[in-house]
Amino acid sequence: MGGKKGFVLVLVFLVLGSGCLGGGGDNLKHGPGTVPWIPDGRIDPGEYTVRKNSDGMSIYLRAENDTLYVAISSETRGWVAIGFGGGPGMKNTDIVIAYVLPNGTVEIRDSYSTGFSGPHNPDTFLGGRDDIASYGGRENENGTVVEFSRPLKTGDEYDYPVPIGRPFRVIWAYGPTDDFQSMHIKAGHVYVTLEGEG
Repeated sequence: MGGKKGFVLVLVFLVLGSGCLGGGGDNLKHGPGTVPWIPDGRIDPGEYTVRKNSDGMSIYLRAENDTLYVAISSETRGWVAIGFGGGPGMKNTDIVIAYVLPNGTVEIRDSYSTGFSGPHNPDTFLGGRDDIASYGGRENENGTVVEFSRPLKTGDEYDYPVPIGRPFRVIWAYGPTDDFQSMHIKAGHVYVTLEGEG
């Protein structure tokens, strides 16, 4: 990723940014596996079991067969980010940042923040692995959707072991442009409990 400037701006947002995503009333009622998960940038009914919405951002999660499935949907046509665990701030937080180019190519990074406000370098920069298993997305006049999957527990010290049946911290943000360095527009955090197989 770029220099420290890019990281401080991207994740200072995450804890210092706007409020939480919507409350528990946003949980979907579909069971795991209602429909197959496909990383095509379309969020179909039954594809996810948890949804949280706020400030032009929605996150969707599903756990099944030891795998975490994620969708990030935002009104931006720039980058979107989601982080798991960690704190305070962005310290020790497992972060995925992505954007969709005009030609439909998805750029995505499995990252980790070492400080309260960054930097959030790729796991591979720190000696870890890129554990994103599959991904896809799309962008249009309404915004950006990115979907990805990864193991719930990767064994990489720079990935948060996502639990089943107990709450964990999720942070989010989105920015205005297709890059890993521009300042966020909005950000926030929420606690989520996943049901499923893990």
